[in-house]
Amino acid sequence: MKEKIGNFTFCLFIFFSIIFIFTNNKEVAQIIIDAVNLFLKKVFVSLFPMFIINDLLIQHNIPYYFYLIFNNSFKKIFKTSGTSAYVFIMSLISGSPSNAYIIKELATSNKISIEEANHFLMFTFFSNPLFLMMMLSTIFPLNTTIKIIMIHYISNILIGILMRKKAPSISKENFQKEEKNKTSSLTKSITKSISTLLMILGTVTFYMLLIYIITYPFANNLLLKTITSGFLEITNGLNNLANLTIFPKIKEIIAIAMISFGGLSIHTQIKAILEDTKINYKYFLKGRIMHTIIGILLVIIF
Repeated sequence: MKEKIGNFTFCLFIFFSIIFIFTNNKEVAQIIIDAVNLFLKKVFVSLFPMFIINDLLIQHNIPYYFYLIFNNSFKKIFKTSGTSAYVFIMSLISGSPSNAYIIKELATSNKISIEEANHFLMFTFFSNPLFLMMMLSTIFPLNTTIKIIMIHYISNILIGILMRKKAPSISKENFQKEEKNKTSSLTKSITKSISTLLMILGTVTFYMLLIYIITYPFANNLLLKTITSGFLEITNGLNNLANLTIFPKIKEIIAIAMISFGGLSIHTQIKAILEDTKINYKYFLKGRIMHTIIGILLVIIF
């Protein structure tokens, strides 16, 4: 019975969405254009080179040197192997969903175990620091912006410490390099990266359109619109938050909640990247729920 009600509700939503798209075709077209522009100007330019670089670094066993350098310290702090240092640092630089892409590549090339991949998913979610600085500086003064960014990063570290397990042993054989044609490796990396980026483009476009459809009935209620859009997609949520007139501390709480949870758009991208692997998305979701709670508590305290 519940399944029938769910299917009926879904079909009803799709039906009204089609009518809405036809009756607001100009606005819908503009949203799609805006989504493509957002992707080209902010997402593609930052993620494409990082995807290629990470592929090449993994193929040339660079994570192994991270393992050698950071193994003792990461075992003590997070109870993971030093390979997590590579995931941690590269995710910090490039932002999400690069963390899932890196974890997937390491797992599929047997550089890390599936158990460790699941664990890494929980505490290596970072929004791009340049993106955060750009978006938050339009809402908050500089000191508050830096505080929120630091809380976002510190929360990840706390999750890694709280959820730590015994580090699996990794031998040098895990990092043995296969002889590959360098040109072939590069073209395969480009093809794989483009495929992932097209999926991200489709996801971003879909969620921007979904936000417009869902928030249309209460477009004048800026608070509800901000929370709804932020739950679905971070950029839209932070843009709306900039125009919201509420107590500064409440603004900070809403901002850190959006950034820590990541938005369903990012969750969909992560799930799609991990498809056809044994890596479990539920660990990412569990990490984001913890991330949101810890982030909110730290904002309230500080």
